[in-house]
Amino acid sequence: MKKSLFIFAILITQLSIAQISILWDDDPGVVYSGDTINVDKTYSGFDIYMHCQNTSSSSVEIKFRRVIMTSTATFSDQFCDNNLCYSCSGSDWTSPVTTTLQAGDSSLMKPVMYFSTAGTASIRYYVLDHNDIKLDSVDININCTVGVSSINDIGVEIYPNPVGDNFNINIPNNIADNIVLSIYNSNGKLVINKQLNNGINQINVESQSNGVYYYKLMESKKVLLSDQLLIQR
Repeated sequence: MKKSLFIFAILITQLSIAQISILWDDDPGVVYSGDTINVDKTYSGFDIYMHCQNTSSSSVEIKFRRVIMTSTATFSDQFCDNNLCYSCSGSDWTSPVTTTLQAGDSSLMKPVMYFSTAGTASIRYYVLDHNDIKLDSVDININCTVGVSSINDIGVEIYPNPVGDNFNINIPNNIADNIVLSIYNSNGKLVINKQLNNGINQINVESQSNGVYYYKLMESKKVLLSDQLLIQR
C-alpha cells in the first residue's frame, strides 16, 4: 500500500512539473525549445524577440540564464522579460528575480544586442525554475557584419555605442545642416532633442540612467536614421 502511494505521489509530481515552449516571434507557431535560431544582422543594435510559454496546468516561477558559448566579436547585451530589462555581465548571467508564469501564459524573452565589432556569437538562453533547475533552452547563433562605428548608408558616423557620458555624431558636409537628433527612453519618452551641425557633434547623456534608448536623426519630417543606443557606465 505504501509503495502504491509513493508511486502515485511521483506521478502527481511529474504531472505538475511545468512544461515550457520557446517561440521565436519572427517564425510564428514554431517551437524552438532545444533548437537553434540563426540570426544575420547588418547593423549594430538589435532585439531578438522570443516568448516562453507555460504549457502545463499549473503556474511556475521562472528565471532566465544567458551563457556566451563562443564569440569572435565585441558586444554588450541586455535581457528583457515581462517585468524589466537587465544589463547582462560576464559570460554566464542569470536574471536576479523570478517572475510568475501562469498556466497557458507566456513571458517576453528578449535579448538586446549591441555589437561594437563585426563577428559571430553563439549564445544559449535557459528558462529556469525558482531553484535554478533548467526547464528548457534555446541557442542563438548571430552573424553581425557591421560594427557600431561603421559609416551607414547616409554617411553619418555615431560612436561609441555603448555610451558612457558622451558620444559623437559626425554629420558629413553633403547632408543638410538642419538635422535634429531625438533620443527616447525605453518607455518612449523624449529625453533629448537637439539641433545638429555639420561635422562632429558631441552629445552629453550623463543625466540619463543606464539602459536602452532609441534615437532618430530627422531632416524636417523625414527620418534619415534610427537605431538603438545603450548607455552603460
